[in-house]
Amino acid sequence: MDLRQITNVRPEMLQRLKLTIELQQAIKLLQLTRLELLATIQQELAENPVLEEIPVVEQEEAAASQQQQEPAAPQDGTIPDDDDWKKTLEEYRDRPPLPGSGRPARSDDLPTADAALVEREDLYDHLLWQLQMSKLDPTAMVIGTEIIGNLGENGDLAPAVVESIAEKLAVPLERAHVVRRVIQRFDPVGVASISLEDCLLVQAEVYYPEDALLQTIIRDHLAELVGRNMAGLARKLGVNDEDVEDVRDIIMTFDPKPGRSLGGESANYVEPDVFVEKAGDDYIVFLNEDGLPKLRLSAYYTGLLETGIKKDTREYLKKKVRSAEWFMKSIHQRQQTIRVVAESIVRFQKEFLDRGMDGLKPLVLRDVAADIKMHESTVSRVTTAKYMHTPRGLFPMKFFFNARLGSDSGDDVATQTVKEKIRILVAQEDPRKPLSDSELVARLSESGVRIARRTVAKYRELLGILASSKRIRPG
Repeated sequence: MDLRQITNVRPEMLQRLKLTIELQQAIKLLQLTRLELLATIQQELAENPVLEEIPVVEQEEAAASQQQQEPAAPQDGTIPDDDDWKKTLEEYRDRPPLPGSGRPARSDDLPTADAALVEREDLYDHLLWQLQMSKLDPTAMVIGTEIIGNLGENGDLAPAVVESIAEKLAVPLERAHVVRRVIQRFDPVGVASISLEDCLLVQAEVYYPEDALLQTIIRDHLAELVGRNMAGLARKLGVNDEDVEDVRDIIMTFDPKPGRSLGGESANYVEPDVFVEKAGDDYIVFLNEDGLPKLRLSAYYTGLLETGIKKDTREYLKKKVRSAEWFMKSIHQRQQTIRVVAESIVRFQKEFLDRGMDGLKPLVLRDVAADIKMHESTVSRVTTAKYMHTPRGLFPMKFFFNARLGSDSGDDVATQTVKEKIRILVAQEDPRKPLSDSELVARLSESGVRIARRTVAKYRELLGILASSKRIRPG
């Protein structure tokens, strides 16, 4: 696609604008649940006449045909025109989001209604989980927990609150801000910001790290940009008017209230986003595409572009074609990303799938991000409110991420595995003489797990297990 025919901007700006549109749309789609994605697709179908759903009968015929022959050429009706943007019609007319990468869900695959009812994760839990997955020192973890606990509902943080946290914990103010800046780069990017400029700047640094003009304008000239003094700002910075306008367009895609997308006020029914099936000694990941519409460009409306329609109608249809293309491409990218992340998790956690809880390995976001060469915040988005159906049961994708604890064998042990060991020890204890936290430490040590008593107490509380003095039951 030649964006010069779309945006009328200089060539050196085209790639940045294209990245902006596609990146922001892909980011928004990544964090949606399957139900939210379905609602978004239905809304897009209702609003864009060029986008249409492929009927089920045609999908089945296409699948059968694909098994018997090479992929067919684009259907008749594509536009034989040398305009680059029209080449997308050939690619997207009949292309489903992820051909051949998923399979329909069988009724016996799915969890029961009770098992599928989960509480929606709120901003606090989402950020605290990422903090626990980070490799900060103990003092920084305490500072981070305080910062997350004091965020506003939109994810913002008052400067006075940072000062109060530093004073309360007896740490230098700059130390508190260092931890705050780490949290700013969690998902959603921009939380824990102390001003609008701070929030926009961190998004610019994460998404466009090499764009000096964008960062300069946010840092030093945001008020002038808001005042729409484009020409004056361009002269001051020694750049073209178009450069400033492009920066404004990028900033408009940023979220000034990044925390508002997460709320914990309701419960949701969930369906697996991916299925994991055993194949010999390995495991295969399938996307759950059951119920997700397959999309294509409407042959009727794209065919109108071949006729002598009015200029304004032609431009309207071109705009809708571009919008539909980007939407389908973003869905395709979302599905591919979920699959790639799920495959990485399965590689890391194969022993869990083979052996159960004892095989669960320590795993943090950084491990998967490095494995698939993606940003940690992307991995966080993918694993938020997404579920994996495995031979071991249905799990949130976040379940597979665990911090590390040492063991006598020299191998790290996942915290989730330690929690399960604690749960089993308590379940098997003598109810007349329940195990104290110190005794739990000793029992865990016998199995090779090195852990502090206060850590055992924390895990016990997270499991909803009362202290030993409150677990005594007469014989």
